[in-house]
Amino acid sequence: MRRTVQTAFWNETVSRADKVARLRAGLLASVLLIAPSSALAATAQDMLSGAKIQKPDENSRMLVEADQMVYDYDNERVSAVGHVQIYYGDYTLQADKVTYNQKSARLIADGNVRITEPGGNVMTANYIDITEDFRTGFVRSLRVQTPEKARFAADKAERRDDDITIFDKGVYTTCEPCRDNPQKSPLWQIKASRIIYNSKDKMVYYKAAKFEFLGVPLLYTPYLAHPDPSRKRSSGFLAPRGGYNSDLGYYATPRYFWAPSDSYDITFSPTYYSKQGLMANATWRQHVGIGTYNVRVAGISQQDKSAFAGTSGYKDFRGAVESAGELNLSSKWKFGWDVSLLSDKLFLRDYKLIGDVEDKRSTLYLVGQGERNYFDARANYYNIMTDSLNQSEQAVVHPSIDYSAFSENPIVGGEGRIKINSTSITRDELSQTTVGGVTRTDGVSGTYNRTSVEASWKRKIIAPGGQVITPFTSLRGDVYWMPSQSGAPAALVDESIALRGTPTVGVDYRLPILISAGNTSHIIEPIAQVIASPNETHIGKLPNDDSQSLIFDDTILFDPNKFSGYDRVEGGTRANIGFQYRMQMANGWSVNALAGRSIHLAGTNSFSTDDLTSTGLDSGLDKSRSDYVARVGVNSNKGIAAVARGRFDADTAELKFASLSASGTYDRYSGSIGYAYTDKRPSAGIDEVRQEITTTANIKFADFWSVGGSSQYDISGRGLVSGSVRLKYEDECFAVSLKYSQTRETYSDTTSDKTVMLQFDFKSLADGQLSYSRESN
Repeated sequence: MRRTVQTAFWNETVSRADKVARLRAGLLASVLLIAPSSALAATAQDMLSGAKIQKPDENSRMLVEADQMVYDYDNERVSAVGHVQIYYGDYTLQADKVTYNQKSARLIADGNVRITEPGGNVMTANYIDITEDFRTGFVRSLRVQTPEKARFAADKAERRDDDITIFDKGVYTTCEPCRDNPQKSPLWQIKASRIIYNSKDKMVYYKAAKFEFLGVPLLYTPYLAHPDPSRKRSSGFLAPRGGYNSDLGYYATPRYFWAPSDSYDITFSPTYYSKQGLMANATWRQHVGIGTYNVRVAGISQQDKSAFAGTSGYKDFRGAVESAGELNLSSKWKFGWDVSLLSDKLFLRDYKLIGDVEDKRSTLYLVGQGERNYFDARANYYNIMTDSLNQSEQAVVHPSIDYSAFSENPIVGGEGRIKINSTSITRDELSQTTVGGVTRTDGVSGTYNRTSVEASWKRKIIAPGGQVITPFTSLRGDVYWMPSQSGAPAALVDESIALRGTPTVGVDYRLPILISAGNTSHIIEPIAQVIASPNETHIGKLPNDDSQSLIFDDTILFDPNKFSGYDRVEGGTRANIGFQYRMQMANGWSVNALAGRSIHLAGTNSFSTDDLTSTGLDSGLDKSRSDYVARVGVNSNKGIAAVARGRFDADTAELKFASLSASGTYDRYSGSIGYAYTDKRPSAGIDEVRQEITTTANIKFADFWSVGGSSQYDISGRGLVSGSVRLKYEDECFAVSLKYSQTRETYSDTTSDKTVMLQFDFKSLADGQLSYSRESN
């Protein structure tokens, strides 16, 4: 005997009654799939008549929606036909037809079968024989896609429990099928006689595996295993790396990742160089509950040290120990470090374990962050990584401590703040540089300590007419302790303890004027500041380690103290004046501009007095009326932006400093350009104009294909500093790039370097690189 429950086909024109009928049929199907056979007839009759049915336990029910439901009493089978959707917990099954056999408790889905699992995996097949709870089953023409786009396919597969799927004559790839020809082989794939996918452990295992690229078999292995893309850590071999270096010879680096625990892992990366021998290299990483840390150890007994004759690398054994980590001591405090112990200055650079840098900072730090205060203490040691610099001339910071706090409640209607900095440094030898016959002392030898405390207050007042008036004041005190006076420059104050006090009062006045014209708005804002302080105490007679950098431009025009650090402080009475302009258009484009200058009104100009580092001289601030500074910026808010800055002589308007940066992206094109100009600075020994231009460009000339490059050109010296060009292919499953780069010897502290590098990435499977590098003297 066969009973059929018919529902209306659900489309945009079905009536409300038809929708109700289909809903009842779906509810009926859910009951049919779980109810005992003896109760089916009564249940169906009650459902159709609208009787109230008690909701079954969610853990034991399925909900089925279909165009047609068919019940076979004799064989105890229920069939759902047409646009079938079955919901069971977090699983979803879709098919043209699904038949449920109550005797065997199995579901048979046929035609355009699609199963979505709780983890996001999507399986498609023509036919699936699966148990009621979706745990085990037999699958024909199965295809599985994980959330990370890993794809499995097979003519026949078996599903065991919730986690294991076995593919006979299976295929694995992360490449999408070709849209024009789905039967075409993907860019790369792994074929195997059997593939076992464990979705719980996120591992894929192969037997008799064959790796194909562009349909061509490249590699065969009887056994292979790798994690699926969602698993970030799994023991196994990583793709090897290799190449050639003129000093090191041909080299190869097999890599093995070992993760014996969820809390730590080790990467072994030994490298054999045909000219220098075997270099051991291993990195340990560990998570300790409150943070992470890592340790890297590398070393080699050089076979041919003469390749580095005349450098610090001329020795038998070379190596390094490096460690970095950060521990969260509490929700507000963290402790960290990044330290290196090196056998010589050039080891990391010669063996390409670090980029082309002149120093590497080793640091220990303790940081605390509250709602209104901040603490930072750190000790620094600078590992010099070039033979042209003397390690003994580098300062050891032990330590530098910063603390700042804002007042919790307003003080006289304004905001109060306190800043504290205490720095102690030691330098073994005097550090001096001579350029153009001018000698500057970058650092004095011995041990020096400075503690600075500054309390400040400011209040913003909105006056009638939109005027913005901000009075501010501060009181700063500095204490220098200089026990190492022997050997110090004569220009320094001849005291072991020196004091400096600097009270400051000032007011900032702004009057923003809004003008609207059509769909464009303009804001013109005159700005004026008047600041009064006593003369800087001991000008040029105290060590200057952190205030040597001074570029006068629009970014510091309205700073009460234009020196960059604590060792110098701006004194005297001065005024900063200028205006700011902003325009916003309806199409998203905006323009901003600022121009102004600083005027020294009374007292001693701190920038016109020489110190050991010549900081301030020829800066544009060393005159009673400073140079003019200006900025103009444009932004489309759609990928195009540019900003230009300049400093112009106060008397002749001659260009003294300029910088330009612009970047843009349009369709398949992107690029940037930067330009820097610096006029002569005789006080700093710079007797010639310096100009430099940098560019980057990238063009996506076809789907997945792009070409790009970068350059740095010294206009004054008429020479290319560095340049590179790169060809790249990248799609959803594979990437490869070929890059050529060069750095000219004139602009390098070592030698000129020409490198060709090939990088490839089979996504979710392996990546690697090959390089050829030649260094010439």
